[in-house]
Amino acid sequence: MSYKDKLDKCLISLDMGDQNALFIVMAKDGTICRGGNGNPDAHLELLKGYSDLGHYEAFMMTVDENWFMFSGAFEQTPYEGRLCKLLVVFSGPHGEEAGFKVTYGEDSVGPPKEIVQMLINAVKLTEDWYQEERAKLKVQPVITAPVPSEAPEEENKWWQFWK
Repeated sequence: MSYKDKLDKCLISLDMGDQNALFIVMAKDGTICRGGNGNPDAHLELLKGYSDLGHYEAFMMTVDENWFMFSGAFEQTPYEGRLCKLLVVFSGPHGEEAGFKVTYGEDSVGPPKEIVQMLINAVKLTEDWYQEERAKLKVQPVITAPVPSEAPEEENKWWQFWK
């Protein structure tokens, strides 16, 4: 049995400055919780529920077993721009734990690409559920002023996956 087979929950959190831009929890039992879309200015609600569509299992299929060897905290210095923290934590029913905490500046080198890919995969896999839950609750979108982008669409920063 691999280490990742012993895990049954994952928490992902992205803070940019003093704003939580994204919060996702997926569990093997179907529990799912999500708030935000990665945009720190969106102020999207936190929703919790259950899904029998296997979000957790689908997510874990994208996680490479070897990444757990590098579990720990990383600092990408020097910080340029807002201070950002990305947290990806896995846990199991018998005290198993693994995770990654990356602290970096918004305009400096971001997290390692493997950790970024985990974040992006979690967002993609939970997006339909999140939008359906918002629609069920008839949650109105929060209108925020568009942030002008200096760079063309293809040159957006890695964390601007909502664009």
